[in-house]
Amino acid sequence: MMLGAGALLLAGGGVTAVGTGAPGLETRTFTRISCHETRTAKGGSVMHCFGSTAAQIEAAAEEQRRARLDALRGKYPDIASRKPARRTRLTFVDHDGRQDPAEVTATRVGSRWIAHAPGVVGTGVALLAAGAGVTGASVVRLRAARPRPH
Repeated sequence: MMLGAGALLLAGGGVTAVGTGAPGLETRTFTRISCHETRTAKGGSVMHCFGSTAAQIEAAAEEQRRARLDALRGKYPDIASRKPARRTRLTFVDHDGRQDPAEVTATRVGSRWIAHAPGVVGTGVALLAAGAGVTGASVVRLRAARPRPH
């Protein structure tokens, strides 16, 4: 039972840290957000959106500039060999149900980017509370089972 409590506390702390962008975690700000789902309740979150960091926007602009210069010089490199600038996939983005957000801050967890959102933080806090409850129940149970000295 204590192992379960520890796991809940650890998971809750981790989810809360990701949702708030705790120091030491890779956190970036994304712009040019596009979400394919717009049918969410006001104040809800969208599971999958895409965004670009400043470096990605700069790389895309440089690629466009290079393509224009190549066209002016009469050089037409193999289009298939050019890869378009990739956008980053974001998860749990707050959405008002109508417009995509202008800017999203997200933290990297493995290969995923989790947006800082009240829903993520709320889930982490709920896990922390559940872990604390299980820990408290375990302590009470252990004290009740312990033999009392005479």
